[in-house]
Amino acid sequence: MPHHRSRPAAAALAVLLATGALTGGTAATAHAQAPAATATAPVPITLPAPTGLLPVGTTALHLVDPRRPDRWAPTPRPRELMAQLWYPAAACGAPAHRLAPWAGAAERAHLEADYLGVAPGRLVWPATHSREDAPVDRTARRPVVLYSPGSRADRSFGTLAAEDLASRGYVVVVLDHTFDAGEVAFPDGRLEVRNKPAVFAMTDEEIVAYRTADTRFVLDRLTDLAAGTNPDAEHRPLPPGLGAALDLTAVGVAGHSMGGATAVQTLHDDPRVLAGASLDGPVFGTVATDGLDRPLLLFGASDVRPARDAMWDALWPRLTSWRRQLRLDDSGHGSFADLEVLLTAARPVLPWPADEVDHLLGTIDPARAVSAQRAYLAAFFDLHLRHRPTPLFTTPSPGHPEVRLVR
Repeated sequence: MPHHRSRPAAAALAVLLATGALTGGTAATAHAQAPAATATAPVPITLPAPTGLLPVGTTALHLVDPRRPDRWAPTPRPRELMAQLWYPAAACGAPAHRLAPWAGAAERAHLEADYLGVAPGRLVWPATHSREDAPVDRTARRPVVLYSPGSRADRSFGTLAAEDLASRGYVVVVLDHTFDAGEVAFPDGRLEVRNKPAVFAMTDEEIVAYRTADTRFVLDRLTDLAAGTNPDAEHRPLPPGLGAALDLTAVGVAGHSMGGATAVQTLHDDPRVLAGASLDGPVFGTVATDGLDRPLLLFGASDVRPARDAMWDALWPRLTSWRRQLRLDDSGHGSFADLEVLLTAARPVLPWPADEVDHLLGTIDPARAVSAQRAYLAAFFDLHLRHRPTPLFTTPSPGHPEVRLVR
């Protein structure tokens, strides 16, 4: 499978690499029919609302690990991360807090210039459906899902999955792998961007091990938060009751692309994590030979990638617990991140040939792609973290005909 190191020479193909893999595909129909924008009208982007019944709040944590020197930083410093928490909010207090933006202004500006190639002002970036620092719903402790984005992807790229799981009663923690993420804004105003030479100096196995260490460190800090400590580096006020909402006896992990590889390795390395989902991710690291004794969902795009398929085939007999493999018909690698919605909306002003975006997103209708992923990801964690039965993994779903039960 072409992975994060497989770089086409043409700069215009940079869009295909946001989450770490260049994918196959055919000429799109649904994606190709976006109307042309006028020379002056900015293009609005909107996000589909989460499907659960609970209002959602969100807050950010700045986390510093003084014990781990940052091997990707351009100057010596401890490893430093940002993590975004999405959680069920108290209905009575949430409306008083503003809707959180999909990404901050500095991150959006760098994303437009460095990645999208779109001039300032051509896109109207969306707000999420979650309230910043809204009070926490205190009626129950919530299972926790860690989420790792792909190579070059920011934590914002996992917003659609995170908001939806939170609306269904989970606390979801999406982390930025600083210097592998495209852009990460810190509370002191710094914007740290991807240090590609430092990342590419490692093997794929080393990169996944490094990202896995990030994920486990975040889980350590969540343990501190649940114990009543504020782990934020500046000790900024957190929404009251946030720590008490965490049920760390029910922890899952998910990720897209290299984030999927990170999720699988985290499931292997950390006994606190009970179940994991890889969204079209490769398999690198010791898990490839050791296998897993806990539930794993492999949810892949429909394009043909022999190397990815070979990795999954080799891992399959080493999975000794619950296991399922799904395929999302007519999808591409980018269909498993917010790119499915964002790039489709922004297409009128994207400076790439149509077939390049088609290659990334496939031909699936974006709303169908998002709906199917949300349903199956929630069903997976409901089954393994909440012990709620579901028919989705035993028989095809009439509501989601795009999803194939491969094995």
